Amino acid sequence: MQPNEQAAPAATTDQEHRLIIAGFGGQGVLTIAKLLCTTAMSEGKNVTYLPSYGAEVRGGTANCQVVVSSGVIYSPLVEQADSLIILNQLSCDRFVVRLKPGGLLVLNSSAVALDDASQTGARQVLRLPAADTAARIGNVKVTNSVMLGAFVRASGLVAEEDCLAALREHWSRRRAEVIDPNVTAFRRGVELAAEA
Repeated sequence: MQPNEQAAPAATTDQEHRLIIAGFGGQGVLTIAKLLCTTAMSEGKNVTYLPSYGAEVRGGTANCQVVVSSGVIYSPLVEQADSLIILNQLSCDRFVVRLKPGGLLVLNSSAVALDDASQTGARQVLRLPAADTAARIGNVKVTNSVMLGAFVRASGLVAEEDCLAALREHWSRRRAEVIDPNVTAFRRGVELAAEA
């Protein structure tokens, strides 16, 4: 190396995970994304959060692009996702083509039919009766927590206990009475993913 020559930067081995979460407004799509981001940040990771929803919000379409990385994130846009969390059929039809070959696909089978999962190229397809499970827990609004628990277990993106702590903190600041049903739903999602 010459005296004024600088060494090239070392190649990085930063792990980056790109995720799309999609469903109808009111299904908790943005809450899943916020909880994953909060958890990842508590673990010292970098995150981006890019929500998108129709003007009608509840009942309209909603999706969120999330990137989690141990290094610098150069773009919040997710053109090709490492994972998809899909809560309704419309979102499945729209986003399944954006899953990378070998990715993880988590589907709410209570509302989504995917005839031939092999065409997605997914490494793993989790079909969870999330809305039915939430109804058995006693509150269909915790469907998103079932999906979150399953995704966390299947992906290993964040630690389960860290995510549960973020979930408890999130709901304690909003509606403390829904903490227990959401915790139960999250744990049931973890169990469903473990059984798959």
